[in-house]
Amino acid sequence: MLRGKDATLAAIIETILKEEPETQDEIAKKLNISRRYVAKLLKPLIDERIVLHPYVVDIEKLSKLDIYNRIEKPTSHIIELLDKMGNKVLKNLDKVHKGLKTGNVEEAKSVIYQDYTLNKLEEEVNITLKMNDLKYLPPRQTALLAKIASNIERCGDYLSNIAEEILEGLYIREYLHQDIDEIFNITKRMFTIAMDMVRDKKVSFEIYDLEEELHRKLDKIMKVLSEKEKGKTKDINYYIQFGMFLKDIERFGDRCIKIFETGKEFHYGEPGEGAKNR
Repeated sequence: MLRGKDATLAAIIETILKEEPETQDEIAKKLNISRRYVAKLLKPLIDERIVLHPYVVDIEKLSKLDIYNRIEKPTSHIIELLDKMGNKVLKNLDKVHKGLKTGNVEEAKSVIYQDYTLNKLEEEVNITLKMNDLKYLPPRQTALLAKIASNIERCGDYLSNIAEEILEGLYIREYLHQDIDEIFNITKRMFTIAMDMVRDKKVSFEIYDLEEELHRKLDKIMKVLSEKEKGKTKDINYYIQFGMFLKDIERFGDRCIKIFETGKEFHYGEPGEGAKNR
């Protein structure tokens, strides 16, 4: 937690980011401090051309200072939008799981409809990134936020693909119910960890262990299916449909890793390096 002059400097920077004041007097009045104190704290940043007049902040330069990690960045609305997207994906994940087990086509139709909503939210993220104080974000950070939104939306696409297969008659045979429950539990946990990173900066490398477990489960399921359905040529379409479903689940897990690693890079400035970061 910042104290003393560091806390005041952070408040000054946040005021500049949010309100783009024309003078130091405006900053001083907003924070109920003297203009002289504002000038004193800003002088090193002005000398380094991190703060420019009229008062705006060069975020690219500011991001290299320690104080950058301690100020309230102008990204809270974007994080809220990403969180909203994530919540919709989690709900759709449950609906797809239920639809596969019960053959409920209404659940599947709802997932497909919600995919349109996810597309609109991604567009909102990209438009918001170009507006107001967010236009001062470093290009790298803007790109990372857009990448997170894109990967969340792609998770929604994979669920929509599965929902379409449900409408075409895909269902889970009883001997696979337990295995399918397990892979949905794994993917739900992976996506939750990824979104915890994006929303709350929580680092949990459990996600890599879950990824490995998911791949093992998918391989096991395909092996069981092959053995159970061996020689049943009339069920070849089911086999193909089921294989496409498992591929979408695998891709969903891959996107969870990308969301996690991109969120880690955004919050901590560390490129995602996969399991070797554990």
